[in-house]
Amino acid sequence: MKRLLFKEPFFYLCKKIQMYKLSDLQNQFSKQKINKAKKLSIREFEETGKNRFVCFVDEEAESYDVDITLGAKTEITEYSCECGSKDFCIHALAMGIFMSENKTGKTASPRGGKKKISEAELAMEDLDYEELKIWLLEFFKKNKDAELQFILSFGQKKKEFSEAEISELIKNTIASVAGKRKSLAAAEVKKLVDLLARALEPVEQYLMLNPDKKESIRKYLWLSDEISIYKVKILFSGVRMDNFQKKLNERFLTHINAIKDFDLWKELATENWYLFLRADHSITVNFYDFIMELYHGGNPEQKMHIAGLVREEIKIWKKNGFKLRTSLKEDMLEIVAENGFFNELQSYFQIEQYEYSYNLKVINEILKIDPKRAEQACKMVIESNPHEKYDLPYYDILEKIYQEKGSKGDLAYIKRKRFWETLSLEDYIFIAENDADAEEFKKFRSRILGFLKNSFYNYPETAELYFGILDYEKNYKKMLDVIDSKTPTSVINLYAEKLYLTNRNKFLMAVRSRNEWNSAEEDEEVLAAFLASKYDAGQLEDSFGKKYYGFGSDRFSKKVLRKAGLS
Repeated sequence: MKRLLFKEPFFYLCKKIQMYKLSDLQNQFSKQKINKAKKLSIREFEETGKNRFVCFVDEEAESYDVDITLGAKTEITEYSCECGSKDFCIHALAMGIFMSENKTGKTASPRGGKKKISEAELAMEDLDYEELKIWLLEFFKKNKDAELQFILSFGQKKKEFSEAEISELIKNTIASVAGKRKSLAAAEVKKLVDLLARALEPVEQYLMLNPDKKESIRKYLWLSDEISIYKVKILFSGVRMDNFQKKLNERFLTHINAIKDFDLWKELATENWYLFLRADHSITVNFYDFIMELYHGGNPEQKMHIAGLVREEIKIWKKNGFKLRTSLKEDMLEIVAENGFFNELQSYFQIEQYEYSYNLKVINEILKIDPKRAEQACKMVIESNPHEKYDLPYYDILEKIYQEKGSKGDLAYIKRKRFWETLSLEDYIFIAENDADAEEFKKFRSRILGFLKNSFYNYPETAELYFGILDYEKNYKKMLDVIDSKTPTSVINLYAEKLYLTNRNKFLMAVRSRNEWNSAEEDEEVLAAFLASKYDAGQLEDSFGKKYYGFGSDRFSKKVLRKAGLS
């Protein structure tokens, strides 16, 4: 019997999800749609995260921001497009075909012949400098982004930047593209990000080359906050602005953590972490992200230093009764646990109602040192959860505890509670043989069989589990009673011999009375051969010799008669 496993609880499934594989994408759509998709242009293809890709797809005068995420087997697990279509649109298809045909993600440069001199170049050869200057000044009045690009290319290069100058630079760059608008389309965001990268390049160089690292950190945080202010003021289509800021942050943090003077690095890390750990005022999200990345991007020695700061401060918090917000406490828990301080500080990390992510991390740490207390914590959380769907991760922990203890009764209880998630025959048999609560098991069995029987049509795989349970119970009479057109032929074949031995006439009648045959050809061939080998020609002639009009019935009857040598 094959194990049935669903990623989501079975009763939450309301329709089958269409999945597409890159390698087979062109076989899943019409030729017309494939040809149309191939005519679209792909620009700015890049990987923004593990197995997540974005690009621009150009269709005539419009440009769309498309996002595709791949699974482990190159199947498309998520996709979105700026066109707003809820289906797998032509733009997502174009990107998918591009990814399947071009593994590098880089478009080939077109081969060109000898460069031609344009009319603009010819005009410039005879143009007077003053005329060009006047024309550019007039042009820049109506094209601020072009003016900024001109300044970035030909303007005087600064070697130092004040906070006010950084703010002005960001303000002017964003204004050159956005003007007074409150939202930008994907193509405009692309233009803005390119301009910002060029505009801030000298600022980045200044911050990284500046020997005063305290000043560099202060001005970098100022820069990051300035960008965030505009992300609140303006709606940027797509994720390019977020990715730009993220990469900017990664580059700067890598630079700080690469400081060779460990004493200097400790001084910087301590000063900035104390601004959080000992804060008497609110801090910005950017600053908090900065110090957390300072930790996560560090080497083991750097991480241990920061963890030591957190450890000593938590001791003070415990003594003073200070309670940190749970989301922040969860981050501190990860730092404490990773560096071996949880056992010492565990009393600070108490279970908190409805804080599912945090509670799981706490219990998993408790499990390493005290399984009994982890068991009690799981039960306490399950007791307080408002919905069973939140219980599943805690059942995982309890199952692990009971398996290690060898407590079959407790393990059967957990398997019964989470059976809707697994729908496993192996689990059902374990429950049946080890559940200590006979009355609850009886109710459980009735619910399971009822649910499975009513699911044959929409989910044929449930019939295999249903018949597997009856086979375990040796209840072949019940099998004969429930066989109908919704029962997959492949499942009937699994138990044909046992059903025949239970009641040969009733089995033949059950098969003959099916008024719908839409199963696989090979499954019908197997069943027809079985009938021909077990029943004499007269019986088969009486049962299958007439013409039947149910879906596929006449086809199956002819197969049986042919196997029996009657046609």
